[in-house]
Amino acid sequence: MNYQLAENILTVNLEGKIDTSNADEISAELLELAKKFPAEKFILNLEKLNYISSSGLRAVLRLSKLKKKNLQLIEASREVFEVFDTSGFTKIIDIQKALRKISADNLVELGRGTSGTVYKLDAENILKVYNANWTFEDVSKERANSQAAFLAGISTAISYDVVKVGESFGIVYEMINANTLEKIMINDIDNIAEHSHRFAEFIKEQHAVETDFDDIRQRLLSNAEKVEFYGAEDLKVVQKFLDAVPNCKNFCHNDLNFGNVLLQDGQMIMIDMGEISSGHPIFDISWLYFMYVIRKKIIEEKGVKKPMGPQIMPDIMWKTFAQTYFNSTDEKTIAHYEREILPYSLIKVLNDSTTRPIPKQACEFYKNKLLDEVERGIIPIDF
Repeated sequence: MNYQLAENILTVNLEGKIDTSNADEISAELLELAKKFPAEKFILNLEKLNYISSSGLRAVLRLSKLKKKNLQLIEASREVFEVFDTSGFTKIIDIQKALRKISADNLVELGRGTSGTVYKLDAENILKVYNANWTFEDVSKERANSQAAFLAGISTAISYDVVKVGESFGIVYEMINANTLEKIMINDIDNIAEHSHRFAEFIKEQHAVETDFDDIRQRLLSNAEKVEFYGAEDLKVVQKFLDAVPNCKNFCHNDLNFGNVLLQDGQMIMIDMGEISSGHPIFDISWLYFMYVIRKKIIEEKGVKKPMGPQIMPDIMWKTFAQTYFNSTDEKTIAHYEREILPYSLIKVLNDSTTRPIPKQACEFYKNKLLDEVERGIIPIDF
C-alpha cells in the first residue's frame, strides 16, 4: 500500500488482493491514515486491486464510517466493482468503475467543435473526445444530461459510457450519419429559409416537453454574480428581468443554434447537451436572437472583431425562425417579441463572458444596452 497527498486529497493505492490473510492489517493502516489526515478527502485507488473478499469489504466499511461522505473509491475493475455492487456498497459509498481506455490515433476524424473532436469508432458508434479543459465531472454531466433528455422524450443521440482517451475523457455515442444543420445550410444557401422554418418547428416541439432539469433562471442569476462587468446595481437589474419571466419547466437546450442540431434521414437530433435545463423557452430563443441579430449589429456598428461561429445569411435565418415559432408574419408582432427577447439575449451573452473570450468593448456595449432596456420598462412575457 502506498499513498500520495496533494491539495487536501489523500490517495491510497491498493494492490493485489484483500482477503482474510491481510484484511485486518490493511484496515489498521487505512484507519491510521484517516486519523492522521482527518480533514482531507480520502480516495482509494483500486486500479491494481484484483480481488476483494467479505473481509476486505468490512475493512472498507470501517473506513467509510470514519470518513463518512469524504471517501471515494475509483478505478475499480468490472470484477471488483461487481463485488461492491452486489453487496450493496455502491448505495452507501461513492465507487467509480475504471474507465474503458480507447486510442483515437487510428480513428477517422468526423468533425471538430468548440468542446471536442468526433471520431468514427466503428460501424455503429462514434467517439467524442472532449478538450483537455473538460474534467471527468464535466463529461459525466454531459452524458447524464443526454441520457435524461433522451428518456424525457427529447430528440437526441443515445449515449453510452464515458471513456478515457489519453489524458482526455470522451463519450461513446450511437453512430449518426448526419451533418449539422449549419453545415447543410452553408451548402444549400438557396433553401436557408426552408431549413430555418423546419428548425423552428422542431424547436417548438422540443420546448413543449416538460422536464425536471436544473432551473435555468437560478443558473443565470448565479452566473451573473461572476460577471466582472457588473456592479451591485447591475445585478439588481438582472434580477428584475429574471423575476419577470413566468415560472415553467419546459426543456431548454441553453446553447441553441443551428450547429447543435443534426439532420439524419429527415429527422432532427439535438447534440451538445451539457447545459440543458428547465425553464421558459425565452432563454433558448434569446440566445438565437443574439447569435443571428445582436452580434451582427455590434459587428457592424462598433467594428468589434467577429465573435464565435459563422454567419450564414443571419437576417433570413432569424426572420424565418421567428415567423414560424411565433406563428406570425406581421412585422409589428415580431418586433414586439424581439423587444421581449432582447434583454435576455444581453443577459445570456454577458453570462457567457465568464467562460468565453468576448471583447471588453462588446461586453460594455451589451451591459449599457441592458441598462437602457430597464429604463424603457420591463414588459411581461406573453408567449
